[in-house]
Amino acid sequence: MGILALGGGFTGLAVGLSLLVAPGAILSKVLSVPFLALFAWGVVCGLWLLEGRDGALRQNFYFWLAQVPFLMSPVAGYSFSSGASLHFKYQPSISTWDFFARFGSQFEYSLLQGKPFIVGINVVAVAACCLLVYLRRTRSVDPDPTREDVVA
Repeated sequence: MGILALGGGFTGLAVGLSLLVAPGAILSKVLSVPFLALFAWGVVCGLWLLEGRDGALRQNFYFWLAQVPFLMSPVAGYSFSSGASLHFKYQPSISTWDFFARFGSQFEYSLLQGKPFIVGINVVAVAACCLLVYLRRTRSVDPDPTREDVVA
């Protein structure tokens, strides 16, 4: 999980920074900045998890939680994934289910672009959140007796 967060965050930063340098509209560059911040946070979360730092499980939970929703509408849209994704989507206007899977990082946003209403979830991110909750609960219930800060 740490490798997915670290590698996905680094890949997303590389791709996102290339978008900032490329010619294009200023508004699209400004709207890309929050996603670059999410990717940078992913790099930090991945490093913390690999190092076993305190609070790493909680921070990674929030990082993966930000990757769960997929929402597009005529007004606004949001999709963010770092490392891997398996999105299941539903488009109510035509009653269609769809899915797509990817390794790597991506983000998508829309603002007043008239896209159809689509709602979905990233199953990989949901599974990661469930695993992180499980790990966090098992570590708080049964701490490692060899750690000095736990021994009385």
